[in-house]
Amino acid sequence: DKDGRIQSIVHRGVNETAVDGMWVEPLGSVTSIMYATPNFSSKQNVVRVNTVVPGAKRAPGENPSAFGIECAIDELAYEVGIDPLEIRLRNYAEQDPHARKAWSTRQLREAFAAGAEAFGWGKRSPMPRSMRDGHQLIGWGVAAGTYPVRRAHGEAVVNILADGSVEVESSSIDMGQGTYTILAQTAAETLGVPVEHVSVKLGDSHFARAGVAGGSRLAGVMTGAVYKAASQALDELIGLAIADPGSPFHALQANTLVVKDGRIASPRGDGPEIPIAELLSAVGRERIEAKGDTMPANATAEERYRNYTTIAVSIPHTEGDYSRHSWCAHFVEVRVDEDFGTVRVSRVVSALDSGRLYNPKLAESQWKGGIIMGIGQALLEEGMVDRRHGRIVNGNLADYMIPTNADIPDIETISVGIPDPHSSVLGGKGVGELGIVGVAPAIANAVFHATGKRIRDLPITLEKLI
Repeated sequence: DKDGRIQSIVHRGVNETAVDGMWVEPLGSVTSIMYATPNFSSKQNVVRVNTVVPGAKRAPGENPSAFGIECAIDELAYEVGIDPLEIRLRNYAEQDPHARKAWSTRQLREAFAAGAEAFGWGKRSPMPRSMRDGHQLIGWGVAAGTYPVRRAHGEAVVNILADGSVEVESSSIDMGQGTYTILAQTAAETLGVPVEHVSVKLGDSHFARAGVAGGSRLAGVMTGAVYKAASQALDELIGLAIADPGSPFHALQANTLVVKDGRIASPRGDGPEIPIAELLSAVGRERIEAKGDTMPANATAEERYRNYTTIAVSIPHTEGDYSRHSWCAHFVEVRVDEDFGTVRVSRVVSALDSGRLYNPKLAESQWKGGIIMGIGQALLEEGMVDRRHGRIVNGNLADYMIPTNADIPDIETISVGIPDPHSSVLGGKGVGELGIVGVAPAIANAVFHATGKRIRDLPITLEKLI
């Protein structure tokens, strides 16, 4: 309408798959929830073609869906003469418009505010081609992104050993995302021992069962399992201190004791202390072993079996009373050489809501990795198909262009999340895939602001700008 409030959204999409395989990428997943509208329609067709079966790339579905809706709302903002950030705020969805449920947490409004302030969005000149630095046209763009909280279940075993050290065991894996680190931190914080006294063993099917490492779910699942196992071990440890007649804590109440720096003590810090190793030696115990499980207490044996043997088992993000998502807002500056048409991203500020961060440094690394992949998607990466034979012709790192250090600008990430107890045991939400969602449309919107040319397909190349 005249105030910039969306009255209807219609999304039509097509994705290709091979004649001998099926791949469906849900192109309306972000479109259906990002903005409030009384009318929504989405239709997607899958077309079989004579080429290879496509596959998943970071945030499959959400990533291409965000490109469509975030470029479209930017076009709308220009047509009605409203600032691109303001039009997003005017159409902010206070609840999930598709599932018609409350958000578990949604710090997207806070992400817009924090990102805009850090980026200096208020200094943006609204007209395309109005900002420049010599022969370089400067464009500022914004886009939002989201990724659902994909939940599953997992198990972990926590052992307190005779020397006071701690072992964590799980069949989950660490492929570089930092699982070893966050599980060690979780056990250390729960048990009150130094993190350097915790060792983590992963990736062995003999260990406690765990789900797939994918869909930005593993950290939320496994920190919950480790927390529950460590809490059980802690309760047993304090129980031993209370039950031992030779202990200075004999017959005290459990809630009057804590473990700090590997020593059982009063929470006030006064009175006697007993090292964990000394207590276990006194009661003749070589270890305390506890198993934590995020499955419901009333889960059947069949449900437990299916959970750990079927990759597709996942708890819907809209199950129950809430809709659970991570959120982000990207602010991007591009510089376009007016003579040569080359595009470079010169600055990125991203504000992200991933709930509680188990390890802020690891989260920042994941976010930046996603942002860098988004830059590649927007400007460089393209799978080229030989139309005669249906083969990929640039399936190698010499011909398939990806971002290198020379392509990466200054990237600032800001966490605006708050703990979300509806999404995981310890309040975290997905981190790994969120960062890429919305980066490409933010760049495309910035290119339009710089040049006045709207590019609706990726990558944005010199040929498309001429």
